[in-house]
Amino acid sequence: MKYYLSIYFIFLLYSLSAQEMVQINKKDNNNFSIGISAGVSLPMGNFAKNDYKNNTSGFAGTGYNIGLNGTKFLNKNWGISFLLSYTKFGSYDGMQSLAYGFQKDFEVDSASATVKNTSHLINFLIGPTYSIPICKNLFIETRALVGITSAELAGWDVVLTDSKITHPAFSQNSSTATCFGLLAGLGLKYNMGNNWAILLNGNYQYCKPDFSITNSNRNANTGRELNKYNENISSIAMNLTIVRFLGK
Repeated sequence: MKYYLSIYFIFLLYSLSAQEMVQINKKDNNNFSIGISAGVSLPMGNFAKNDYKNNTSGFAGTGYNIGLNGTKFLNKNWGISFLLSYTKFGSYDGMQSLAYGFQKDFEVDSASATVKNTSHLINFLIGPTYSIPICKNLFIETRALVGITSAELAGWDVVLTDSKITHPAFSQNSSTATCFGLLAGLGLKYNMGNNWAILLNGNYQYCKPDFSITNSNRNANTGRELNKYNENISSIAMNLTIVRFLGK
């Protein structure tokens, strides 16, 4: 009798466990999350260089990014995510380098450089997300997204002063280009109940726009002058994301 009771309880526990797993999978398949993120963006490579003599320098500094993202969960591990984001890079150190370089090339008493518009990226990306549970309510989340990036390269105005005479400004105008973009991310997500989560994540972002550049009021061939810029724009972003689950 005890033998049959043991078999019965084992079968009952197995059935309840299987039903719970089906309910979990069904719940996950109906889940959708939406999140708002913000953080710091650190440019890399030639794009981050401030070397006046190097035409690959992008004069980009540390900036910020904000984004709206969503994920449709296909099961408890896999999902399809989208990201709409804006990344803006700084330029203060780059303008100092430009001013000093033009001052030396033109052999004048002083030079000042000011940024025109901003170096920034607007992304619309989509791709898979994989979530790995490591303990209760805590997950490692990875994603690989591809899509379209609209990029702008900041321009600048330079004003030269010599013998107390200030000359009219000349400019490298800002330019825009659209290209393929990608993002690879790794994050740590903590579920705060059934409806909310917080995600700390790091992202690597890459694109390679081909900028055509126009210059204004260049009356001399002295100094740095670019007509094209076709360098990788890559950055590391560290973000905090607030996630809201829907469909539970």
